[in-house]
Amino acid sequence: MSLTLGKSLKARLRSEKPVFGAWVGIPHPIVIELMARAQFGFLLLDGEHSPIDVNALGGLLPAAELHGAPTIFRTRSKSAGDIKAALDAGVSGIMVPMIETAEEAASIVAHCRYAPAGARGIGPWRASGYYEDFDAYLAGANDATTLFLQLESVKGLANLEAILAVEGFDVLFVGPADLASSLGLPIGRFDGELRKVLRRVAEAARRAGKLAAIDAPNTSLIPDLIDMGYSLFTIGSDTGFVQASGRSLVSELAAIAER
Repeated sequence: MSLTLGKSLKARLRSEKPVFGAWVGIPHPIVIELMARAQFGFLLLDGEHSPIDVNALGGLLPAAELHGAPTIFRTRSKSAGDIKAALDAGVSGIMVPMIETAEEAASIVAHCRYAPAGARGIGPWRASGYYEDFDAYLAGANDATTLFLQLESVKGLANLEAILAVEGFDVLFVGPADLASSLGLPIGRFDGELRKVLRRVAEAARRAGKLAAIDAPNTSLIPDLIDMGYSLFTIGSDTGFVQASGRSLVSELAAIAER
């Protein structure tokens, strides 16, 4: 299952159509299953800014796999331990935050790839079907694993071309809030100076043969971002969907009560 979902995500990324994923921050199988049933292109389980712990993945991933949803796990740090543990649990890919140098990028690649392409330790307990598919998993894991590196700072931007020259990762993912903050720009606005930076990043990624990705706050921005060269997006989250639906209903009910 792990290899199958990983390969399906890689195939989507190779297509010319944009791919859309959603954030998951509630560490419960029912929430994961509800999100998987919505049929996003992938689910991004956030281990950095939510209570989803890498050690909980073994109990959460079956709910996503039940409905064919590829999963990306964002680690809390650049820790090799968290990266390897998430891959061994069976996620389809990894996102690592705040990459600022080519050396950091190369180190992350090494953590995610089996030798000779990297130095990932061998122990894919759940990813290999509890070792029943051990040989097949080891043979296919490097190609089936998608690696996202996040660009979120002025320092990372200064090293953009060097980071993109590193072999072995698939997606450069812009964190627009952190990047805007690092640049001293307003958070949440995609115009002005930030728009110029976003275009530069997408163009550089394309030249380097990498996919450019970004978190989009709303759907109205997506056509412009596609025109810039972005092809992969996260939009919305489990907590956001609950909040938006609840607030909308309360607003409707308030209107009825005022009649």
